[in-house]
Amino acid sequence: MSEAKPAPEVLHYSNYRTFLQDYYEYKKAEQPIFSHRYFAQKAGLSSPNYLKLVMDGKRNLTKKTLLKFAAALGLKGTRSEFFENLVFFNQSTSLPERNIYYGNILRVRAKAGLRKLDDAQFQLFSDWRHIVVRELAAAKGFRPDARWIAKKLGKVISEKEAEESLKLLSILGLLKKTANGFMQTDINITTSDEVRSLLVKNYHHQMIRMGATALDNLPASQRDISSITIPIHPKDFPKIKEQIQLMRKELLNMSAEQGAGEDVIQVNIQLFPLTGFSG
Repeated sequence: MSEAKPAPEVLHYSNYRTFLQDYYEYKKAEQPIFSHRYFAQKAGLSSPNYLKLVMDGKRNLTKKTLLKFAAALGLKGTRSEFFENLVFFNQSTSLPERNIYYGNILRVRAKAGLRKLDDAQFQLFSDWRHIVVRELAAAKGFRPDARWIAKKLGKVISEKEAEESLKLLSILGLLKKTANGFMQTDINITTSDEVRSLLVKNYHHQMIRMGATALDNLPASQRDISSITIPIHPKDFPKIKEQIQLMRKELLNMSAEQGAGEDVIQVNIQLFPLTGFSG
């Protein structure tokens, strides 16, 4: 006889629909009588198929229905609070709202003793300075000194912020201490698609704002900011994206070897339609 699977733990999930699917499979294996209709009756829902519609992404949960779901799932206290924030995090399309709900998720996980590296990863992509300090660590003559870092970055960050970046990058394993200071590692940040999407969007928002700041604060000789607006056939949109991807790869090939570069630059490439089309 195979060993019984443990009940799914909601605190370990980043997508509530995946949790519901795993919960349903677990209950079905435990109690063959369990069904979508059975769950609906337990939750006090009028539609016998509501659980399946939510699991399949065809229905969202409201504040009222998620409380019914939480009760039927047996979620109380911290787990009920986590489930509520996870639902709204997954369903929200607004970046500021998603940041708020993800922050709440991290707070509840920490309260449950499950902080892990999630909070550190969120901090990493929520402040552009951390990424820049990591790249600066690969530059020639880098000094793991907060005052030197702040000066090298033109005083746009404080010495305290530089110290915080070094500490965070060390925690995440993105910088490794050496006899002479720090060096980059090849460790990648790995997280769920839901969270990765949030982190990447936060990062891009910051860098786009940095581009606007550079336009105002840097002379033309130290920047290149331009744009084009052109009509295209919708079928050519993927081709343009491909050309941009190729250009990015060419720029990456120009990156200096660790310890050889002297400066860090940021290149933003933006492509988006001004008219609606399904390209």
